[in-house]
Amino acid sequence: MRKRWKFLLSTVVAWRVAAATAAEPVELTEKAYAAEGQRRGTIVLHVNWGRLWSCGKYENAQLQQLSFSKLPLDPADKGRNDVRLSGRKLTAANTYQPYALLIEPGEYGLSEFDVKVAASVSEIGHAHGDRSTLIKDGKAVGGSFSVAPGEIVYIGHFGVDCAGEPILWRTYVEGSQEFDRYVLGFHKRFPFTKDTPVVFRLFATDIFGKPYDLTDVPAAQTGK
Repeated sequence: MRKRWKFLLSTVVAWRVAAATAAEPVELTEKAYAAEGQRRGTIVLHVNWGRLWSCGKYENAQLQQLSFSKLPLDPADKGRNDVRLSGRKLTAANTYQPYALLIEPGEYGLSEFDVKVAASVSEIGHAHGDRSTLIKDGKAVGGSFSVAPGEIVYIGHFGVDCAGEPILWRTYVEGSQEFDRYVLGFHKRFPFTKDTPVVFRLFATDIFGKPYDLTDVPAAQTGK
């Protein structure tokens, strides 16, 4: 059974707005939110791009790419709505980098990830998934998340789990009190969103994370 990681976040989260590499999703800024915040949805996530040492049987492992595609897949779209994230391969710090992105509303499936695994300087491999393995017959077998127009949704923290073979793993802010503090930090960083609640609705998966819900928070905040 894979471990859960707890995140004890301070009231003021040290937010750093980072850009996605896709053309369609855009950074959450006051200007973008005023123009598109009610038509699009906002997703909030954190990714650890740093190398983890002594990871399973390997010297180190590192998440290098993470992508989500809007469902159902549309060949004519050519990936314009994809959320594509990547980090610095050699200099990424072993910390969680926050992302706040305005995207087209709807359901998104995990469509690609790449975890570099190194047994030594010369023995390097990759644990990789792409659309052909993660989306089957239009279904996101690797997991998915959803966001509605005007919503701000926290979908989780993403990194590498080293319990066994290194693998992509989604964790989360644990407990309603910690999530309340997390939301305070988010609204402090993005004060123009203060009238919109942040919904706790994790990237749902049977493979890359464990189910979890804030059962002791009001239904309006959990999106149930």
